Amino acid sequence: MKTNRTRLWYLGYAACAVLLLLIAFADFPRSVDIGLACAFGAVFGVSYVELWYDKQVKKDENFEIELEDERNVQIKYRAGYLASGIDMALFGLATVVFIIMGYALPAIVTGVMLAAQPVILIVASNVIEKKI
Repeated sequence: MKTNRTRLWYLGYAACAVLLLLIAFADFPRSVDIGLACAFGAVFGVSYVELWYDKQVKKDENFEIELEDERNVQIKYRAGYLASGIDMALFGLATVVFIIMGYALPAIVTGVMLAAQPVILIVASNVIEKKI
């Protein structure tokens, strides 16, 4: 029996088909086609991974238990923390490179993203702390 959540991810495949048809047959500018291709990739990837996860949970009873094992949870948290630090360094580097190259708008966008990341971290921490 398929849950509503599983049906949602199959709708993702249908959305991918629509996106492909739009890319192939609609006469959009190239930049819109590139954006639609990115949307296709994101929707397809998320749908595929979620359906794979549901299949793994049904196939192996211990799959979800192993994912939620304390050691695995700590590994995920530490990896996420490390990735966040690396993201901040890369955004900072990209901002400096854009400033040096004279690209004001990309420098502003990456600078705002760099400044927003700690704020998002604080807000997310507070929300999670209240839920736990």
